[in-house]
Amino acid sequence: MGLRRRLRRLAEGSPRAFVVPAADGTGERLAVEAGLRRRGWRAAVSPVETGVLVVCGRPGEALAEAIDEVWSGMPGPRARVRPDALDDIVWDGSRPPHRAGEVETAGRADDRDGLRLDVLHVPLGPVLADWPAGLRLDLALQGDVVQSADAVMVDTGGGSFWEGRPAARGLDGLARLLRVAGWDDAARRAAVLRDDLLGGKQIRERFDAFDRTVRRSRSLRWMTKGVGNLTPEAAERYGVAPRLAGDIDDRLRGRLDEIRRALDGEVPHGHERAEALVSVLPGLVAGVELAQARLIVASLDPDLAAVRADG
Repeated sequence: MGLRRRLRRLAEGSPRAFVVPAADGTGERLAVEAGLRRRGWRAAVSPVETGVLVVCGRPGEALAEAIDEVWSGMPGPRARVRPDALDDIVWDGSRPPHRAGEVETAGRADDRDGLRLDVLHVPLGPVLADWPAGLRLDLALQGDVVQSADAVMVDTGGGSFWEGRPAARGLDGLARLLRVAGWDDAARRAAVLRDDLLGGKQIRERFDAFDRTVRRSRSLRWMTKGVGNLTPEAAERYGVAPRLAGDIDDRLRGRLDEIRRALDGEVPHGHERAEALVSVLPGLVAGVELAQARLIVASLDPDLAAVRADG
């Protein structure tokens, strides 16, 4: 690529696509992520920053309705692109105006300081970047603090893509958690390791270096330590494996340990029951800030594809 073309691309910005996976769309999502990365493009973090929508898998009725609602609010000109048709994306660098989303004001209540604040009812998901496919959290917010939450599985089934791929599964979850934490470079390293492992490449030495980098991050530990603490008693009550007890930092480090063991050929513990992980979420996010709620969800990362579609 000539220098003039490179400068023009930098000035105009690279193409962006908002990628929405259905519960059964993990394989297509990974292919799209890799395709964007090869082209030097990136996934949009919000649908309002692009006019390109890529839907992976076969969404059920409820998820399809949510996707259509997001599609209707995306800026024009816009296009829905198949996962295998990224080269059809045409990007001119423009950023059309967009309209802000609307939230319902349900009333007022006292906050922790005795003030009267609006109580907003806000859904998180199911159409959200770096979010478990098919999950929706219905939140009641005062300011940016979650007062209560309900968890809903709007898309399930299809069978887990990750069966027999525990190390790649762990790296995929880490990539999502690190992106939510705002550490894009480390998230990209995790995604590359995941894809290389799925492609049959040896990654152990690179994973060890990645592992050390993540564990040494003081800012990441500051963000995750003491947040989203799941007690052993609560884990037992909801049917969540004891190894997932603790805070986000404990789960992150535990995931790194599990990836290493899987790379060494140890038999994994098996998939977590997504239903149990979903059921424990409302109690964990109540009382935390919205950004922390997103980190908590990413630290548990339920795979709703493993849930039978017939319930």
